[in-house]
Amino acid sequence: LPYMRQIAQAADDLGYGGVLLPTGAGCEDAWLVASSLIPATRRLKFLVAIRPGLMSPTLAARMAATFDRLSEGRLLINVVTGGDPVELAGDGVHLSHDERYELTDEFLTVWRRALAGETVDFRGKHLAIDGAKLLIPGVQRPYPPLYFGGSSPAAQQVAARHVDLYLTWGETPTQVAAKIEAVRSAAAAAGRTLRFGIRL
Repeated sequence: LPYMRQIAQAADDLGYGGVLLPTGAGCEDAWLVASSLIPATRRLKFLVAIRPGLMSPTLAARMAATFDRLSEGRLLINVVTGGDPVELAGDGVHLSHDERYELTDEFLTVWRRALAGETVDFRGKHLAIDGAKLLIPGVQRPYPPLYFGGSSPAAQQVAARHVDLYLTWGETPTQVAAKIEAVRSAAAAAGRTLRFGIRL
């Protein structure tokens, strides 16, 4: 913990906007680590994962709102749908690739509506929600920004409908340009605009 605090304080002092906390079986829990670093930093934002299939959307909404309040609006959300199939099976997720993105679409529909202050009733293929309501809102409205990466057509459709910043891997400029254009077009068809980033 002292070493993680040192890294966070250095990033904060150097003026970085935010840091990604990794998620998965080989990592410390990102939500707990980020929470422990709130009082050690002043401006630094924390990009923390929500995991459809591993947590309920309403629980994730309460966690996000709480962290957002405690950090005074320094939460960014990393939507993690996929990962290692062996690790997913170890966490009890046995859905196919496209089913995981169907679940992510339903999850983000509920999550966004709850954080926007709605009472949520929802019936989908994977989720059934009755009368969910977030009683104590977060700071950022309508919700903390959603970051997301995924190259498949199913992933790109989720990005177009829900996220704020679409991330691509460090591929060739031609590949990145094609992917950005596909996601931008899908978002426009849904009446939305996105920002874009690259992970290297």
